[in-house]
Amino acid sequence: MSLKLTIGAAIYNVGEELLREYIEGIMGQLTDETELLLINDASTDNSTDICKEYAEKNCHIRYIDMGQNQGLSVVRNRTVEEAQGKWIFFADGDDLMSDYCVETALSFYDTDYDIIIHDRKIFIDKKEADPVCTVTKLVELPEEAGRQISLSVLCQMPFDPQSYGMSKEVFYHAAWGALYRKSFIVDNNLQFPPGQKKAQDSVFNTEAYACAKKIAYLPYTMYYYRKNPMGITKRYSEDNAKTVDTILHNQLDCMQKVYPDDEEVKNLYKKNRMVVLVIDRLRLDIFHRNNPKPRKVRKAEFKKLLDTEPYKSTINEFDFGSPSSRWWMLPVEYARKRRFTLLKMCFKYDKLFHLIGKVKISIAKKLKKIGA
Repeated sequence: MSLKLTIGAAIYNVGEELLREYIEGIMGQLTDETELLLINDASTDNSTDICKEYAEKNCHIRYIDMGQNQGLSVVRNRTVEEAQGKWIFFADGDDLMSDYCVETALSFYDTDYDIIIHDRKIFIDKKEADPVCTVTKLVELPEEAGRQISLSVLCQMPFDPQSYGMSKEVFYHAAWGALYRKSFIVDNNLQFPPGQKKAQDSVFNTEAYACAKKIAYLPYTMYYYRKNPMGITKRYSEDNAKTVDTILHNQLDCMQKVYPDDEEVKNLYKKNRMVVLVIDRLRLDIFHRNNPKPRKVRKAEFKKLLDTEPYKSTINEFDFGSPSSRWWMLPVEYARKRRFTLLKMCFKYDKLFHLIGKVKISIAKKLKKIGA
């Protein structure tokens, strides 16, 4: 039987309470036209037993055991292989779906779009109750939107979704931020990069939005992202340096594949995404409060990083006039001057230094205006 919708939930040590909340939140919405894939990436907690329990009592739920931990990218690729639905909704097992996400997705089943972007909301403990979706027509995006979104994903190029009729609640960087037609993924051989521990979706979505012929926007909240203060984007990891280098390698390969020898894209990447990668190396590794290495060792690693390409030229050529520079103005300035102690303070009180950067840029703009 051909299904209309597959929801693929990536599960790894989610925790019993959050996992049950996720499954029970979507289980009652499932129909004979839909399926929920619970894909367990070799969790070491009791996720296996919980997934099996729900799969046994609901015929619309399938449990898939990855056997050994292989990472989110491999789980996502397995989702595509296993999916029997026309549309695929990627999800994470610690987040939540809208109360009417299945009903809403099925109402647009017959459309021929490649990607349907939808709204999402961020929550911490409890999500709000959802109204029934009253949208009867999707907003079709113009042809150039695909490239702009692709470059925003790859290069973190500033992009205003409202200029294309979308709300601020869209998040096209993440795979869970949209519905994808399975045949579109398969026909274009779209893959998540195995072995990449963070930012896996950046490679997939860079290519997906670049090659999509028809993209639509659904002005309705379909997904709730759980904000975790100790998530992977916050916590210290011993292999952070390797992780960032892997992201860089995969994204540069993706850039060459999708935008071969395009100097404009290369410059956009260096001005924006490369800066973020440098900052991640600093804030999540060298200057992270949980880094157990002695100051002398961290200081040596700091100097080595600043002398290694392409990180060296990224710092030295940073554009302090770019729209996103207010976030990283002071850290980059201190890194360029090799002010180790000041950088440590920057990452300890990051909100304060973001504010100072914003104020400095505002003053510089006013002085420039007066001078003009």
